[in-house]
Amino acid sequence: MSGHKITAALSTVEVEMVRDMRSRLNRRAVSDAAAISLGTAFFKICERAEIAPLANAPIEIEDPHKIARAAESATMGGLRKLGWALFSAKQAEPKSWLKAAAAGAPQAILSRRLALAGREAPVGEGAK
Repeated sequence: MSGHKITAALSTVEVEMVRDMRSRLNRRAVSDAAAISLGTAFFKICERAEIAPLANAPIEIEDPHKIARAAESATMGGLRKLGWALFSAKQAEPKSWLKAAAAGAPQAILSRRLALAGREAPVGEGAK
């Protein structure tokens, strides 16, 4: 266990699951369909990690680059709202997921979740 502040703990299995998903999102998918399916799996991982998208939350940020930046200092509730923005965009236009993953938005959400669990050092705005 690291010396980072723990806001919401994750089990060892959950930590590895989150890290594995983040790693998969960082690699280029073999096809657009595979990448979109990975997006569906991302939301399942979010549910398990207690950051399931907050249904019907007001969407304040739509740009994936800004979502990635906002995730750096987000709380658990903030991660759920950012997840909802990604989920809503994917539901409205499945190929929007490709841009979100390329921008690093889902990866940033997962990284922040690991930081809140005290399993990784916070980055960017969250490191202050």
